[in-house]
Amino acid sequence: MIGYKKVILFVCCLVSNVLLIAQDFHFSQFYNAPLTTNPGNTGVFNGDVRAYTLYRMQWLTVTKPYKTFSLGVDAPIFRKRMANDDFFSLGLTATNDAQGAINYTTNSFNGSVSFTKYLGGRHYHDITIGYQIGYSLVTAALKDLTWDSQYDPVSGAYNPGMGLNESYGGGGTGYVDMSTGLVWNFTTTHLFRSALGFSYHHFTRPNVSINGSVDKLLPKLGVQWNMAYRLSEGSNTTILPSLMVAQQGTSILINGGANVKYVLEESSRYTNYQNYKAVYFGAFYRFRDAAYLSFRFDYSSFSFGLTYDINISKLTPASKTVGAFEFMLQYRGAFGKHKRVKRNSTRFI
Repeated sequence: MIGYKKVILFVCCLVSNVLLIAQDFHFSQFYNAPLTTNPGNTGVFNGDVRAYTLYRMQWLTVTKPYKTFSLGVDAPIFRKRMANDDFFSLGLTATNDAQGAINYTTNSFNGSVSFTKYLGGRHYHDITIGYQIGYSLVTAALKDLTWDSQYDPVSGAYNPGMGLNESYGGGGTGYVDMSTGLVWNFTTTHLFRSALGFSYHHFTRPNVSINGSVDKLLPKLGVQWNMAYRLSEGSNTTILPSLMVAQQGTSILINGGANVKYVLEESSRYTNYQNYKAVYFGAFYRFRDAAYLSFRFDYSSFSFGLTYDINISKLTPASKTVGAFEFMLQYRGAFGKHKRVKRNSTRFI
């Protein structure tokens, strides 16, 4: 007889798999996934080009690990040809998301464009509107599942050699998806910077069914707020609170917390003798799901970050609190004679 613990584990995995199929993937380091979080973040940073990658692996102790891998690159364009510090930006992202034992996989390729309008004022105020369009391919390995029709009444046992007579089909599908977003970057003092964003994903409601039926991807509304507060003019310490709230159908995702940044060494002003170095430590909470710790290290134009999720949801008995590991690598380059000014500008976070 199958033990009750195995039955509970199977039900938890099945429910979790269904829920995640109906929703978007997410990163704990949402503040380091700008193009995925909001198309309005495209090209909005200090520098000339930004490239990053994120890798997430979760639920190692529950089922086959869920894995998400994302690449992104974006850059502002036409800055020198436009007046009043306005500019356009372009971005590209590619994401692979594989879920559960049936390897429910989504490969997405997206392009984004944005326009940033400088509003002026006593301090910097910018409004950016972004648009994203892409194509996604969804597949699933249904052959790895077991069905009622494979039960052999003669032997009273499961027989994988018996025919698959279930009505549920399988295979894959592809669809076009669109999203948009708005971000307001502003400063109230020289020590405080803020980026408040609103996003609207999947507003075309594409059909994502892999068996020929109708299964519309629900639109997702999101609010994001990233801030940076330097303790004093001469301080090496900056507090970086971040908040994200998203609603997709009846599901609500709430992430919040803060990183503390400490600058170990500033870059040389006129020579390459010193490279910029900074270290970050943080703590975050995802409502009814996980608490997680974060670490990041900046060296010159490169950044490396990681987070560890501690699962506190109803899956805790099966997960043994092991949630997810997530890694981030980012390059942010500034070129030309004004590269130091661009990298350290207070215009954007």
